[in-house]
Amino acid sequence: MREGWKAVPRYDGPHPLLRVFDPAVPDFGESITLVPGRTPDIWWYQASTGEDLAPHNKPSRAAERITRILTPYVTAALAARTHQREATDERRPIPRPHPDQPRATTVAELQQRSGVICWWGTHTEEWWALIPGGTQWKLVNAPDPDALTRAIQNARARH
Repeated sequence: MREGWKAVPRYDGPHPLLRVFDPAVPDFGESITLVPGRTPDIWWYQASTGEDLAPHNKPSRAAERITRILTPYVTAALAARTHQREATDERRPIPRPHPDQPRATTVAELQQRSGVICWWGTHTEEWWALIPGGTQWKLVNAPDPDALTRAIQNARARH
């Protein structure tokens, strides 16, 4: 993609998705799908949060909106990584990505149950979720899926 994002098709769920992420932060990204629009001749690019990004005939507008969604989180992740390296003066090896079907299944179940974006952080070795809430989105993490479900519920209760 023009904005520096990497786009990889995914076929591990019920519908084909396009996973968009920054190669420097491969564990965090957005899954985009095409959904029918209000009229039969127009389909829409849709984010995993359910946000309509752009009609199918305006892919550059969808890319701009993906950039708007991902940039703050990728920036924060890179800043945290830099801060961690400076604080510990240690360079942790970046784990090699590998397909992990049990975790992929758990992520899909967490997302379906909670309705929010969830993922396994291979670098942090923790479960993560991004909870939308207007202009104040929350990022929570936990050591296991059950604890993540509780963290999501607690974050929603405080919102």
